[in-house]
Formats: sequence, C-alpha cells, structure tokens
Amino acid sequence: MKIELDDNIAKKLNINQKEALELLAVAIYKSKGIHGTMAGRILGIGEYEFHGLLSKYGFTVNYDIDDLKDDIETLKNLDY
Repeated sequence: MKIELDDNIAKKLNINQKEALELLAVAIYKSKGIHGTMAGRILGIGEYEFHGLLSKYGFTVNYDIDDLKDDIETLKNLDY
C-alpha cells in the first residue's frame, strides 16, 4: 500500500515524511488497537521504541486486563 500526502498539506501542517508516518502509526495503534510491535514495524522500530514515541504525541500504551493476564501466564511459564 502506498499513501501520499500532498506537499502543500504537509507544509501547512509543518510535518515531514517521518512525522507523518509516526502520526499514522500512532493513530492506527490507538484507533484499531494493534500491538506496539506491529505499530513499530510501520516505522521500522521496535515495540519499546514505539512506546517511547507515544509519549512524544501525548499518548499512553494500550494495556488492558487481558494484556495483564497474558503477562502473568508468560511469567508463570518462564524457567528460572
């Protein structure tokens, strides 16, 4: 898929290509509930780096009770 943003619009918004892609990834993450790993892939960065990027735009990480349950199960299955 290819998405184009008219140069005049980008100039009016005062954003460059990188910022536009970041905003797109953040919007998809927040509105569609994709995982941070997938959102990071849009930008070519890792999940934790993407989570750091969220704060740049004033957002928090999507993390709900199901995520907590998954993390608890993962921890239970780790070999120490």
